[in-house]
Amino acid sequence: MFATLKLAALCLFAIPLAGQSPSSEAQQSSPSQSTAAPSQDSSQSQHSPSWHNPKKYNPIKLVKRDGKSANDQLAENEELEQRLTGQLQAHGVLEKDANLQDKCSSFKSLQTCIAIIRASKSLNLEFLCLKWDVTGVKPERVSDACAGPSNGKAMSFRDSISLLKPEASAKDEAEKALKSAHDDIKDASS
Repeated sequence: MFATLKLAALCLFAIPLAGQSPSSEAQQSSPSQSTAAPSQDSSQSQHSPSWHNPKKYNPIKLVKRDGKSANDQLAENEELEQRLTGQLQAHGVLEKDANLQDKCSSFKSLQTCIAIIRASKSLNLEFLCLKWDVTGVKPERVSDACAGPSNGKAMSFRDSISLLKPEASAKDEAEKALKSAHDDIKDASS
């Protein structure tokens, strides 16, 4: 048992010494060496340690993003577009002659597009006004009643609902529309 304790103590002191680089050992043993050595170390101290590479461990890279816009997703998968269009028309959310790709142009997310289509129908809001507020892109045939985003930038779905329909519970309506849109896409994909 005493031998095990000696071995553990030796390892405690040996591991930190083994991890030191030869230049740091030489600098520790004789501090009166030439002045060139400290200037090298000062330049090394300005850089990050060799094991630390922020580009390698960037947490943003861990988040999976689908870089495709809503239009790209629909154009790539015609079956999904046909099923979604039929499903939304059956629910009375989408007009019979409407083209889903045209409606979803300039949306970054297909789910957001479907949610806005649903919210505009359930809250009796003009779809193009909601689209303009959420995407920040002015549609071609928008009515004069739509003011668009105040600073020219896109706003959140919830903020857009509260701006266009102040008496509605924007948070609840946005959550309900997004959940329905998620379910619609899931049903159409299967």
